[in-house]
Amino acid sequence: MKKIIIIILIAIGAILVKIPPYVELNNLAIIESIGISYNDENYTIWLKEMLPIKDQNGINYNFKYYKGSSNSIENAYKKIKSKTKKKLYLKRIKLLITNVGESEKITKELKINPPSILHTNEPIYKELKDN
Repeated sequence: MKKIIIIILIAIGAILVKIPPYVELNNLAIIESIGISYNDENYTIWLKEMLPIKDQNGINYNFKYYKGSSNSIENAYKKIKSKTKKKLYLKRIKLLITNVGESEKITKELKINPPSILHTNEPIYKELKDN
């Protein structure tokens, strides 16, 4: 009788708990920083992907940049998503660089919570490369 109850509880737990799909690390683009500029009613998004490279001295990092432009943040992000074969991972974002006055709109649309937000009038791509 105890075995049946345990099996039923495990079955119910397996139904209620959703396990995220498995993604190979090579198929994951870990985004470190995001830059968003708004000019002439057009949003441009730059994503800075962190590429760890193992060598004799440990782990070094290279970076790859993705760019997308559109009349909305969501559409610009979708363009970037369609260009890359990798799944974009935004949960490790350290920095958001923008010239948009209200960064809350950006964080809500992209569902991100960066620890640092930099508002600048400098070129966003240059700031992204320097940070």
